[in-house]
Amino acid sequence: MPDHPPRSPERSPSSLNRPRGMTLVELLVVIAIIALLVALLLPAVQGAREAARRLQCSNNLKQLGIAIAGHIAHREAFPHSVAYDGPTDGNPGPPDRNGQGWILAILPYLEQQPLFDRFAAGGCFAGSSPSGGLWKPGCRELMQLQTATLHCPSDADVLGLSTSQYQWIGIPVCQTSYKGVIGDTRMGSAHTGSPDCHTRTKCPGLFWRHTWFSPISPASVRDGLSNTFAVGEDVVAANHHSVAYYANGDYSSCHAPLNYFPQPPTPDHWPSVMSFRSLHPGGAHFCFADGSVHHVSETIDLTIYQGLSTKAGQETVSLSP
Repeated sequence: MPDHPPRSPERSPSSLNRPRGMTLVELLVVIAIIALLVALLLPAVQGAREAARRLQCSNNLKQLGIAIAGHIAHREAFPHSVAYDGPTDGNPGPPDRNGQGWILAILPYLEQQPLFDRFAAGGCFAGSSPSGGLWKPGCRELMQLQTATLHCPSDADVLGLSTSQYQWIGIPVCQTSYKGVIGDTRMGSAHTGSPDCHTRTKCPGLFWRHTWFSPISPASVRDGLSNTFAVGEDVVAANHHSVAYYANGDYSSCHAPLNYFPQPPTPDHWPSVMSFRSLHPGGAHFCFADGSVHHVSETIDLTIYQGLSTKAGQETVSLSP
């Protein structure tokens, strides 16, 4: 019989359908492509998240502006504060220096009437430091109850209770990302601006710790409601004057440039850090006295910035170019 060449072994159907594994080179190429896509998409995702946080922050300030307007409609004046320590310009002060801040006064207009009522029922508006007013044991518990409108979503530290706040050391309290504007007054001797007034009964802005003595009506804002800062952003880790409902924790000054962050951080050095800042890129949000909210660039001219912080300085400045 004739010789036949040897036949190659036939592959079984199962071997023909078996997937071929990836080589090392192919695997590395796939990994590189995935890494490139992640690198391209991550900034867009982060940008979208920050845009959402900025929108929420702006909405928070808008709600504060509406609440301030509600207070004005019922009381014919901006909400006031009553610090536990009397002013230094000769006025003896009210009999109950309870420490109430302006944020506590607008709780009924923030849909927080039950919380305000709990402060009232607990006697938190009667008496003075160190055992009366907001320092009463029952009131201290209320000082821990957070209000979502007071929290900038870019400032994660604001969500926790703090035991490091000035005049509340060791006592846990909730914090606020939003501070009333005292004006451009120098806090102590730091930075530049008008003479220090923060311990007195009259200041150039709308909010400070002794406004109980000088109720501010909309008519007294002679620079115009749309040209006057009311409330701005702060970062709680940078400033240990951030107690949410307290008269000495809910205001700051425009004496320092916007977004001033001392390095290294000095949150307890109040003359330097009681100013406005945010963790948003490029600036911070402010609610004006007319209730409008604007993102203010950190590059704003200091003269314009400080002019916007006063209610009757007669400066010819505005946020618009």
